[in-house]
Amino acid sequence: PLGVLACLSLGFETIAHFPQLALLPGLLDLFLWLGPRLSLAPLVRPLMSGWPAPDPSLAPVYQTLRVLLEELATDFNGFVLLNPGPLLGVPELMGQRMTLARPMGPRPDLPINSWAMLLGWTVFLIICGLGLNALYLQPIGRRVIEMTESPLPGPTTWPRIWGQLVQFMAGLMIALAIMSIPALLILGLISTLNMVLGSFFTMLALALVMYTAVQFIFTVPGMLQLRQPLHKALQDSILLVRVDFAGTMGLLLAVLVISQGLNFVWALPEPDSWTMLVGIGGHALVSTALTAALLVFYQERLAYLRLIQEAYATQRAPSQVTDI
Repeated sequence: PLGVLACLSLGFETIAHFPQLALLPGLLDLFLWLGPRLSLAPLVRPLMSGWPAPDPSLAPVYQTLRVLLEELATDFNGFVLLNPGPLLGVPELMGQRMTLARPMGPRPDLPINSWAMLLGWTVFLIICGLGLNALYLQPIGRRVIEMTESPLPGPTTWPRIWGQLVQFMAGLMIALAIMSIPALLILGLISTLNMVLGSFFTMLALALVMYTAVQFIFTVPGMLQLRQPLHKALQDSILLVRVDFAGTMGLLLAVLVISQGLNFVWALPEPDSWTMLVGIGGHALVSTALTAALLVFYQERLAYLRLIQEAYATQRAPSQVTDI
């Protein structure tokens, strides 16, 4: 199969031929930059004012929490939930900057005044974000099929992709809730007995979560390019990662280095200047190219896996005849 660099090259070649694929990430960033802010200040500030006096030994922890809550109250924009997560949301740059500045002056706030309202907005924005991602991934999947001349069926209709993404996200949240509750209780108990041991097991749990997340990286490409149901896409994703774990980690490392390195460049313009448009456009193009590269990488490993399975079946057939 093609190596990581070849897949990245083909991904950038795809966006060079079809730059309109980057339109949706650009529009989302423009909304997060110039549009209103969904503010958590009415919920966060009462929490800060109601805190008791901290114990002197825990003062640094309280100070860190206060800084985080202050950032949530003053800078956080709830509309970033339109990007639920990697491969589940349209790439965005402005949501990571946590800034309210824009060329036209202060932006209006849409306050969230209750926890029930927060829950409603969260569910609504995540579902809408998954719909945007289905709208974003469908044409990319089709163009990758064209560029690679692959025999795969390619993406199905936008509503069906949206439904599969909602199903995938719901499954992830349920699994996370089931596993996190006992894990947090165990880690809390260990931490009360020994802080060093608790820190070690916390790092171990995070490493296990990251390893598990890598196993599912090809789930969305499987649903997109092969039109697979969720359970089959999960199975193939785990199998593909195990077949080429080194290549998968190499791709993820390359994507991380390219995206985070260039994000630093895209974020150099001041958010209150129209030159920020350059950063938004560059981020949209590069992020879309990396998404296309991931689909190319998936298709290459899928073809390689099919060849291995066919070779195994061919070798096994004569041995069965001999045994008979």
